[in-house]
Amino acid sequence: MLRQITSLHLCLQSSPAGLTENEAIKRIEEFGPNKLPETSVNPLLRFLGYLWNPLSWAMEVAAILAIILLDYADFALIVGLLLLNATISFVEESNADKAIKALAGALAPKCKVFRDRKLKTMDAEHIVPGDILVVRLGDIVPADIKILGDEDEEEEEHPMQIDQAALTGESLPAKKFTGDVAFSGSTVKQGERHAVVYATGVNTFFGRAAALIGATNNVANIQKVMTKIGAICLVTIGIWVVIELGVQFGAYRHSCYTGEEECPTLTNLLVIIVGGIPIAMPTVLSVTLALGAYQLAKHGAIVARMSAVEEMAGMDILCSDKTGTLTLNKLSIDLAASHPMGGVDVHTLVKYAALSADISAEEAIDLVLHNTYPDKDNLWRGYKRLKFVPFNPVDKYTMAVIQDEQTGQVFRLLKGAPQVVLKRAHNFAEIHEPVEKKIIDYANRGYRALGFGMAEGPGSTDAPGTRWEFLGLLPLFDPPRHDTAVTIERCLEMGISVKMVTGDQQLIGIETARQLGMGTQIHKIEVLLKAKQGSGLVEGHSNVDELVEHADGFAEVFPEHKFEIVKILQVKFGIIQHTYGPSTHLVQHGVYLCRSLLDTWTST
Repeated sequence: MLRQITSLHLCLQSSPAGLTENEAIKRIEEFGPNKLPETSVNPLLRFLGYLWNPLSWAMEVAAILAIILLDYADFALIVGLLLLNATISFVEESNADKAIKALAGALAPKCKVFRDRKLKTMDAEHIVPGDILVVRLGDIVPADIKILGDEDEEEEEHPMQIDQAALTGESLPAKKFTGDVAFSGSTVKQGERHAVVYATGVNTFFGRAAALIGATNNVANIQKVMTKIGAICLVTIGIWVVIELGVQFGAYRHSCYTGEEECPTLTNLLVIIVGGIPIAMPTVLSVTLALGAYQLAKHGAIVARMSAVEEMAGMDILCSDKTGTLTLNKLSIDLAASHPMGGVDVHTLVKYAALSADISAEEAIDLVLHNTYPDKDNLWRGYKRLKFVPFNPVDKYTMAVIQDEQTGQVFRLLKGAPQVVLKRAHNFAEIHEPVEKKIIDYANRGYRALGFGMAEGPGSTDAPGTRWEFLGLLPLFDPPRHDTAVTIERCLEMGISVKMVTGDQQLIGIETARQLGMGTQIHKIEVLLKAKQGSGLVEGHSNVDELVEHADGFAEVFPEHKFEIVKILQVKFGIIQHTYGPSTHLVQHGVYLCRSLLDTWTST
């Protein structure tokens, strides 16, 4: 491992002491700032863009004819409608753009980086490949990094806990050891380490996923409709203009001069143009969409593009992420499915589970065990922890030595992988079959199980005379939001098909779908990838499009897979919306929300 890290330093031309400011400046020029590229449009050009469409063209021609005829009233009316349409859209979307930028600025992460051998705090956009960072509890990982080992590292390494739900959909934090990588946008849940930056900006895992969405050139559905209507109107107007010109100049040989009522032909052309276009329709649409955006704003939404209001209203399929969107992204215990044994009830099992937890390290599982106990605030008034053995990936358990201060009794509590705790039970031969059956049942429902054991007296787990009593199992899961089931039911009533697209495990996705009343035909993403490569389809499907259409969702996906799934559905069905996780920001149809199953950016 040390050799790999040394090789990485050589590859990045870095050192454990970090970079100098001069070297960082050179690398900023080479690699660019650590942020996604932003496209800015001149406000004047943006405003004029709202005047550039077939209906506006016809109205602009009509305005020119009106001023030629010195018909000031019609000219003022037509120009006023044109400017009103453009102003409504420009103001609404400009305000939304300012709100989004302000929100992004407020959420811009800071980071601690070594420069000139000094630890400095700076904006994340200024870091470069080769920088040495300090990442700790609560930090948002600012770039793709590789975790370095501690100089005074003990024989037993304690891993970091990294929450990658926003990127991969995993509901539990991932354990990261020396040499492992952590991706930009993930959150540190436990631990503190030095790390070396190896990718920034568009070259990060998140940046590559964002580039996929940015590469799409989607034209708004309402814009397509308006273009078709405008084209039909222009063709119709063109035909009647040709007829009018032929009759006036060919049959009647009328003359034409500038000035008021000096050219009846131009007056007739103005009537044809104004009568041939739905002159109030753009204004009605702009006002309607603005009112829709206003209503969404009341529910915590920022509409970045007003056409998104119409697109959401006309969507056929909603592809939703799971973690943090359908669920709370908060680890919980399903007490109704708990399995107490060893003569204890559920309340006692939860109490011993809370006593076995060490919340000082803020490890996710220990925190949820502690918080689940109803009287957690008074838990330690009658008990004292004498010793705590932390989790390690070899033994797969933790052990706490507890003393009852009222009786002086000392006992040990074992918590860990259920099979590991079960094997230590004194009556293993008698209980292992029903317990293993329950563990399998939990796995089939997508739960992660924890086993608990208890032994009298102090000492190690294998101290002479130790007699472990298996206390039972507690299932861990990420519960659905309280309003998700109702929202999905309403979507189904309105004819919107809801598909789950998650980075979490297949069984977890199926159990979540079952709890929410969604379909449970959820495939692993490898099924779709193999089908696209011609390696065979799931039985009952004739092609890839049909597989995606009939599936209720896909599991174990990455952002690029989500993009591919949505693309397949869009080609076949039209308007498809997709929600993304808490901080991926990959919004396709222009609506930013805080808590919704629409096309949203969730910022919690």
